[in-house]
Amino acid sequence: MKKFIITTCFAAVAWVIGWLIERRLMRGYWSRVCTGAHWRRRFPHTSKADIREFLRTFVDAFGFSRSRRLRFTPDDRVMDVYRTLHPPKWTLADSMELESLALSFHKDYGIDLVPLWREDITLGELFALTRPKSDKPSPGGNAAPPRASA
Repeated sequence: MKKFIITTCFAAVAWVIGWLIERRLMRGYWSRVCTGAHWRRRFPHTSKADIREFLRTFVDAFGFSRSRRLRFTPDDRVMDVYRTLHPPKWTLADSMELESLALSFHKDYGIDLVPLWREDITLGELFALTRPKSDKPSPGGNAAPPRASA
C-alpha cells in the first residue's frame, strides 16, 4: 500500500510538472484570444462546426484540451506547433503527435497526409484539403505567429 501511495504521488507530481512545462512552452498560442474570426475570413463558406471539428482533430492528436482548439489560426504551421511543444535540444522523445494527426486525418477525412506532407504545411492548408472544391479558402492570411517565449 505504501508503494502505491508513493507511486501515485510521484505520478501526480510528474503530471503537474509536465503540465507546467507545456503551459510555458505553449504560452504564445495559449495567450491568444479566440481565432474563429481568422478561420471565418479564410473560409467564409464553411460552418463554424466544420472548423471546430477540424481543430478538434488537431488538438486531440497533440493531446491539448479541446477548449484550446480556437487558439490556432489557419496560418499556424503544424511543425511550428510541434517544435514549440518539443524543442529540439530538450526533447528525447515525443508522444507521436504527428503520427496521431495523420491517423486521425485519415480516419476522419479519408485523406492520407503522408504523400501531401511538407515541413511548412499550415493548418489552413490541411483544412482546405477537407473541403469540397467549391469551398476553398479566401486568398491571404492575416494572423501573426506566436512570439517565442524566452
